[in-house]
Order: sequence, then structure tokens, then C-alpha cells
Amino acid sequence: MEGDINVINERLSGRYGHTDIVVANAAGATIEAVGRGSYVDYILGNLTQLRGFRSIASLCEKLADISTPSNVGDNPHEIQNQLAGKLLAIARKECLRFTNSGSEAVHLAIRVARAHTGRKKILRFFGHYHGWYSEEIFGFLPAKYSDGLAEEAAANTLSIEWNDLDALKDAFERHGDQIACVICEPVLAHSGTIPAKEGFLEAMVALAKQHGSLSIFDECVTGFRVGLHGAQGLYGVYADMVVYSKAISGGVPFGVLLGKAKHFAPLSEGRVFHASTYDGNILSALACLEVLSELEQGETYRLIEHAQDKLVDGIRTIVLRSGLPCHVQSVPGFFQVYFTAANDVDSYSAAMATDYQLYRRFVAGMRANHVLISEGDLSHADPRQNWLGSWFLSSAHDDKAIGKTLDACEKSLRELLA
Repeated sequence: MEGDINVINERLSGRYGHTDIVVANAAGATIEAVGRGSYVDYILGNLTQLRGFRSIASLCEKLADISTPSNVGDNPHEIQNQLAGKLLAIARKECLRFTNSGSEAVHLAIRVARAHTGRKKILRFFGHYHGWYSEEIFGFLPAKYSDGLAEEAAANTLSIEWNDLDALKDAFERHGDQIACVICEPVLAHSGTIPAKEGFLEAMVALAKQHGSLSIFDECVTGFRVGLHGAQGLYGVYADMVVYSKAISGGVPFGVLLGKAKHFAPLSEGRVFHASTYDGNILSALACLEVLSELEQGETYRLIEHAQDKLVDGIRTIVLRSGLPCHVQSVPGFFQVYFTAANDVDSYSAAMATDYQLYRRFVAGMRANHVLISEGDLSHADPRQNWLGSWFLSSAHDDKAIGKTLDACEKSLRELLA
């Protein structure tokens, strides 16, 4: 039967086993589900819709022009050059390579770092998601998260807790001459919302330079969401290489790795092979230019800030009034609600020490009341295999959407505590 989630999962080998919703349509901050009505959405196509669904509709007009091809393969197009110029200026970098996803861009970054340094090891942080490829998924969580991986890849991965400066220094002291790169999400976004402590990003970049390693910021989440210049611009800290994806392209497949010319030498000299039929394709490049032209105006960020302030204040008030302990952590564009009496959540372990099972029930209650939030993955019996999502805002989350969300929050908590 068309629209049957069970049939879809059977055909797609369980890809959507975490949901019972089939999307019929989406516009702005709202998803229309088959047979279920409308939902206010805070997942936003895995956070790709910074300006809401259908925000790049005018792109169709450009594609209707027969002089604009959708893909030109191994020959460059001027549209790619225009996008490259904008991105390099924003990121303060000298070279880039387009890819088709954030996972692919991270994979390329690690390969470039290894070729540049002649080393193998990757230093990373628990809870930081860098894609599903073999070496990138190792060390995501303290316990094994995926089968089918070559176990020897684990030998080249060092994982430590986020915001633990002593552990960071110790890792470089012990393995500095073997570490090709240190990689992080500048804001940990897969344990809720956990910014770096003051000075931590600076220390990470400095220690990498001191030990001849490269620093990589994976800005698939923060890039263009926390501001036009991403987390690098927000915090004034610039890594050797940076990865962007998701929010910049309005939902069209896209990824990009940017860095300094000396670090990209293995690519430019042909020592690192990288090629893809669809990297930098014209459809994705046009989508990125379309989104950037809107973001440069600043109105998108003003609307998101207004919605986020109102929503965070409202949720905090409602939860605390219910008698439950609550702590909200927020950065521009996204936030998380932790059920905890603690006044700070600073790492993956700290996030998983909160009452995440209560949060899971809260997310289910919000879904029943027609508000969609990312749970993350809290389904495992071993808590070391679980992780938390965040709430993501778009400029389409207007006062009406916020009002519906707060009403659902109050109702969900009342039902939860009944």
C-alpha cells in the first residue's frame, strides 16, 4: 500500500525504522504526514532547511534556462568558480574541493591530513559525529556503534572526552608524533548542544600546530547555521581545514572541504586521488549560491534568533513549572533541553548522565502532539551506544509555530506526569 511505513521499510531495508510518519508534503516549518495531519518540525530534513522547506523554489527558474546544465562532469563551470570564491572568503581559506556530502568531505580531509603529515592516527572526541565511513564512525561513541567495519581501523583512532583539556594535552604528549589530525564539531551537536569551553578550541588548534598535526573543524552542523561565517567566525578560531554541508545547500546534496594551499598540496600535486561525477554539480552549486544570497542579507538570522529566544524561554518556564529539573543549552540556531539538576552539560558523558530516558518519552509525547524533534538514538540497552539530538530552528518558525510548540510542550508534560 502506498504511504504504508511498513512497506517502505521493507523496500528500503529498514532505513526509516525509527518513525511511523510518511511525509506527503512540507513547506516552511511544517510537515504534512500521510493520514496524520500537520507537524511543526524541528528536524528540518536533518537540519538542511535553514530557511524552511521550499526555500529554494526560485532555483527551478534558473534550471529551466536551457543554458544552465545540471552537471558538466570533469569540465569546470563558471558557477562553480563563483561559489568557490564566496566560500573561500567566508572560511578564510585558499583552496577547496567539492564533494557530495559531509561524510565524503570529512573522509577526504582525513586522507589529505595523512598524506600531508605522513601519519595515521586520528584524534577525536566522543559524541562527535563525522560521517558513517569506517574510520570516521570508530570512536563516535564509547561502545561499538556499527557492525561491518574493519576492526584494524580502530587502531588508528584515539577518542577522548570533549572539553577535557588535560586529556587533550595528554593525547598529544603520548601520541603527538603519530597524530595526523585532530577533528571536532566546534559545537558538539550529537550529545544535545554542547559548546566548547572558553579557550578549548584555541588549545586544540595550537596543540595540533605544535605537534605537526592538522586541525579540522567539521562544520556540517554549525556551518552557516550559527552565523554566516560558521563556528570559525562565531568564536574567532580558524582550523587548518573546515568542512561544510547541509544548511548551505537548502536540502540539495552538497559537501565541501576547504583549507590552506600548503595542506592541499597532496591534492594539487595528484598524490591524493579524489574524483566524483557529481562533485560541484551545477544544481548543488546554484542551490548554495541561492541560499548564500539570502543569508548575506541577515534577515534569516534575525528571524531565527527571535524564534529561538521565545521558544527556549517558554520551554524552560513550562518544564520548571511542572516540577521537573531542567537545563537548556543554546547556541545560535539550535539548542537542547536536558532533564537534569546540573547547571552545565559539557561532554558526551555528562549528556548521558542526564535523564535521557525521560527525554525520550518527552520526545514521543511531543510527536503525539504533532511536534517533531530529533531524539538522536536512545534505543540501545548499553547507554554507551546512545546519543542525543538537538532542536533546530529555521526562519520559517514564526510565532504561530512557536505557540503550537509551547502548547504541545505543556500538554506532553502533563500527560507524562499523569
